[in-house]
Amino acid sequence: MAELVPAPFRDLVTRLFVEPAKQDALFELPRKKWFLPTSGAPDFSVRFHGRPAGNPGGPAAGPHTQMAHNLLLSYAAGGRILELKTVQVDDRLAIGRPCIDMTNVGYNIEWSQELLVEQSLREYVAGAMLIEMFRHDRGLTGGALDGPAGDVLYDISVGYDLAGIRGDKVRGFLDGMRDAAGLVTRLRDEIPRRFAAARDLRFPTRLSDSVTLSTFHGCPADEIERITEFLVAEHDFDVIVKMNPPTLGRERLEHLLFDVLGYSELTVNPTAYTSVISFADSVQLCQRLTRFAAARGRRVGFKFSNTLEVLNHRDFFKPDNRVMYLSGQPLHVITMTLTDEFRLAVGPEVPISFSAGIDKANFPSAVACGFLPVTISTDLLRPGGYGRFGGYLDHLAEQMRGCGAATIDDYVLDRFGCRDEALRGAGGDRAAAVRHAALLNTSEVAETARNDPRYRAVQNRKAPRRVNSTLETFDCLTCDKCLPVCPNAANFTYPTPLVAFDFCDVIVQPDGAWHSGAVRRFEIGETMQIACYADFCNECGNCDTFCPEYGGPYIKKPSFFGSEASWGRAAPRDGFVVHIDDGGRRIRGRIRGNEYSLSVDAVAGTWTFDDGTVFARFVSDAGAPATIRLKAPISAPHTLDLWAYHTMRHLLDGVLSRERINQINAAEFTRARNARESDA
Repeated sequence: MAELVPAPFRDLVTRLFVEPAKQDALFELPRKKWFLPTSGAPDFSVRFHGRPAGNPGGPAAGPHTQMAHNLLLSYAAGGRILELKTVQVDDRLAIGRPCIDMTNVGYNIEWSQELLVEQSLREYVAGAMLIEMFRHDRGLTGGALDGPAGDVLYDISVGYDLAGIRGDKVRGFLDGMRDAAGLVTRLRDEIPRRFAAARDLRFPTRLSDSVTLSTFHGCPADEIERITEFLVAEHDFDVIVKMNPPTLGRERLEHLLFDVLGYSELTVNPTAYTSVISFADSVQLCQRLTRFAAARGRRVGFKFSNTLEVLNHRDFFKPDNRVMYLSGQPLHVITMTLTDEFRLAVGPEVPISFSAGIDKANFPSAVACGFLPVTISTDLLRPGGYGRFGGYLDHLAEQMRGCGAATIDDYVLDRFGCRDEALRGAGGDRAAAVRHAALLNTSEVAETARNDPRYRAVQNRKAPRRVNSTLETFDCLTCDKCLPVCPNAANFTYPTPLVAFDFCDVIVQPDGAWHSGAVRRFEIGETMQIACYADFCNECGNCDTFCPEYGGPYIKKPSFFGSEASWGRAAPRDGFVVHIDDGGRRIRGRIRGNEYSLSVDAVAGTWTFDDGTVFARFVSDAGAPATIRLKAPISAPHTLDLWAYHTMRHLLDGVLSRERINQINAAEFTRARNARESDA
């Protein structure tokens, strides 16, 4: 099974500072997709649980908030309230692969962190430190993020039962998020000395004061209440309780799903209705928890919503995955309706956050409902990836200018023209009027969503187009769609020369004599290639969904591992691992299940190729070996595959090229710079 492996912090820091200068991007996110507000932009700033954030949006707990560089990408693209991926006590999950199906609406079978709990803590702290470096480096941002527009908040997400959350593992994680001073100190020491100025930044050590509680998989109402009380009373957190769509009730939910929206192919998991908290119980729970938190100087709110459990009716996931989780367009309508009903029942004072099918078109309307935060996952998995988020903020700015709103509060009051009604209902109290307007707007937006054709099944049947070609190791259509749709930025580009030549494999006899085999052709027809950094790839399958060619980039394109250990654990999966030292460079690889090694002597300028049976020594890049030596006796002729040799030679040169930086050569950029500084 694919395994995520956190990268050395020094390499992430190196990429942060070097990649924008080298290729005008950050973890393959182009600079033009960074959100750097200019003077005169509307004031998007908000306060979440009383703390400032640059805008009300950000990624939902999911694939975009699991690793340190995910957080950096989320922030660079414009997210300011980052809901960290849900942490639970069971941190050795076996998740099926592929696990994300974004063919049209959205399905997944992934619901918790894929790292150990202690790794999650390290990644979240490291990500926050990277964000501080990015935000305060004027060479990167031009000072655009020095003020309120750059303020960022981290919202913890935990689940799924009281025993797990009260256990030492999760409690230790929560304590670490409240006081990360020791971890910050250790990571600060890992910042390469060429970026020593970054060590002097005031990195946050208290990362979060809020928790979103995920109550998936049938957590009963009384247990939800006890968990929330525990988080408020014993850990002093503000808490958002995440609700589930079936709380709307079976009749209402299925009327929307089938009769209104037309998703007749779906079947809601029957147990989702029997295990979920009822609507009436949710209202009573809200009232009790609101009083409990207020008595302790804290706040409790509710989030709408988790994904919807449906039976697996497609062939994307493996057949043993009986249940999958629906997101995207149909979930938006269901969740907006549930949110409206809940808000009408509990009143405008209860904080509400929202995550269900948010995209560029409906983000401003969700903001007008006073939802805080408005988080996104499904839409960020579509072409453009993190870079789509800037469009949400641009659209929000257009809407704010259109109604003359200078602030988010003004926008809530004016977006649907209810300012006067809201002020009357609130007795002239402006803050109360904003909350009242948010309640009125929610009913307006929910009704609009139910009548909007774009959420209906007939508008969401189309699958991404394919062409009649299959991916190979080198060359493709170079559409680059696989780069941004990977939430972990695992896919990357590297340069190669244009080459086309004939070569012959080598046939080695048992006595050591050898001769050339049949003539074959080796060609590279593009100057830029795509590879996968396997330690960041969980084989979710999303790049395959949007690649116009068959085969899947994460399968067919060369996969590079960050260490011998991760390369070894991945066996028998094909892939490569690169070593660099003062004596030269070496690449080990598995190709079609066979293992090879290629080393370069930097002094002699020779290449040594080893397939486990034969050593072949090449002078420079000559097509035929200069010498052949058997490693052990053989009883029959052996073929030395020189296609593997030429492939590994160009892969090694490409990923170590100093034209571009990637996760493989990041350490070399730092090592070479340190060596030059030492010599000086």
